[in-house]
Amino acid sequence: MASAVTSTRSATNHLVVDSLHVYPLKGTAGFSPRTWPVDERGLRHDRRFMVVDEDGLFISQRTNQRMALIRAAISDAGLRISSAAGTLDVAFPSSSAPTLRATVWDDCFDVRVADPNASRMLSEVLRAPAQLVWMDDDCERLTSIKRGEPRRHLSLADAAPLLLTTTAALEELNTRLMRGGASAVPMDRFRANIVVRGATAGADDTWRTLRIGSAAFRISNACKRCKVITIDQSTGEFAGNDPLTTLATYRADGPSVTFGQHMMAEASGSISIGDSVVSNDTTRTPDGSTRCDV
Repeated sequence: MASAVTSTRSATNHLVVDSLHVYPLKGTAGFSPRTWPVDERGLRHDRRFMVVDEDGLFISQRTNQRMALIRAAISDAGLRISSAAGTLDVAFPSSSAPTLRATVWDDCFDVRVADPNASRMLSEVLRAPAQLVWMDDDCERLTSIKRGEPRRHLSLADAAPLLLTTTAALEELNTRLMRGGASAVPMDRFRANIVVRGATAGADDTWRTLRIGSAAFRISNACKRCKVITIDQSTGEFAGNDPLTTLATYRADGPSVTFGQHMMAEASGSISIGDSVVSNDTTRTPDGSTRCDV
């Protein structure tokens, strides 16, 4: 057993961050910085803005695929939204901005209402009533209770503050897709925050804790995938049942399939492309999550 652990740890010395992805507006395209800070809620500013319908229910690509046609980034002023309708800079709402009651899955909480001009633009792109809202630092939303896991502050993400994938997992999937006559898919289908290069396919299923840059992380469970991974992120169009169908042949977890890992930050810090990824514990038993993060 000791030699196996030593071998695994030695291998992790060659793991590095391949890319970073921040999604300031939940459910839309994001941006890819070279270096970015990490706090308890995940990558800073990640999924702190959200689009809701007239009832305050979050809108995602599951309910409106046109969300993929919107791109969001952080600007000096706050949020920058880009789409075919144009580009708009949106300031972070002030502490005096009105609030509304929003719902993400089973969680209900108060969020700040953002610039109505942005809501009009989003409604035009989505072809449905939409309102832009923001989670401020005072918003109290916690991760779900899991045995042995402390509850942590959560952003507007579905289930966990961070999502990690590996290039090896995508390479294995694409090999299987093409062997079956399907087209390869890009990593953006999986909407990861951190992509790791240098691992073997499936190695992330056993990781428990990671140190990257000056930050530390704990992996909680595998990410169960939904139909979002069948949406072409460049067009917002359904692209066929793959990769869900192919994943089901080797990544099944009950009626679901998994790809990637949910994580929480154990220590804040900064991470960069090229940073070493070190796993200090590789004894985790794979355990699927209840939701995918979009």
